[in-house]
Formats: sequence, C-alpha cells, structure tokens
Amino acid sequence: MPIVRIAEQAVGAWRPGQVVREVVGEAQGSRSVSMQHFEVEPGAVTPLHRHDVDEAILVLGGRLRVRIEDEWFAAEAGDVCVFPADTPHGFVGAGDGVSEIMVVFPIPAAITAEHTTYLEGGPPVTWGE
Repeated sequence: MPIVRIAEQAVGAWRPGQVVREVVGEAQGSRSVSMQHFEVEPGAVTPLHRHDVDEAILVLGGRLRVRIEDEWFAAEAGDVCVFPADTPHGFVGAGDGVSEIMVVFPIPAAITAEHTTYLEGGPPVTWGE
C-alpha cells in the first residue's frame, strides 16, 4: 500500500479526549516501522510511561505539554519529541484546540502492551483492564 490517506483510516478511541488512527503497521504491509495519527483535545492526558523501543512524536498542529521524567516542556506544530527506549514520558493536550500528532516506532506493531509499561495511570481504553 504505497499511499495511506490518514482521513480514510478507521478512528479508534484511545483515552478520554484522544482518538487514534493506525497509519503504518502490519496491516499496511510494514515489517519494521509503525506510525499512528492522534488527535488530542486540550487537557487530555497520556500518563507517564515508557517503551522498550525508541519513540518519536511529530506535532503536526496545536500544542502539547510534554513530560520527560520529572521535567515539563512545551511542544508545538513543527516540533519533534524524541524518547529513547526506557525513557519515562507522557503528555497533555495544551492550547485552545485539538492537537494533531504523528507517533513513530521502529516496530510494526507498537500499539500493544508488549512494549509499554505505565508508571502512572493505566493503559488506554482499547487495551481493557
């Protein structure tokens, strides 16, 4: 599948105030990378967690407050957040409108509990309890 149109991908609930679309992964034929598109409402929280692989987040629009370990940073459209494997991180939607982000992992099936440990809060709604 050489062209993936984000708007045509199925929307899934992720967390309160967040939805996700799988853009690149096993379903699209990828063997080594995954990419997800998120929409994050102001105040929507992704709690502190870490992955056993690297992660990069490109802020396409809007703003985020990003937590890396115990420090907070501001990220806005055009910024890339880089989280090396095992780095505790999380974020909160900031600003007045919905933020759009693209998340990239160096594995084809990243949106699973296999590669993520939550340090605060719990897993997303799609993972169940």
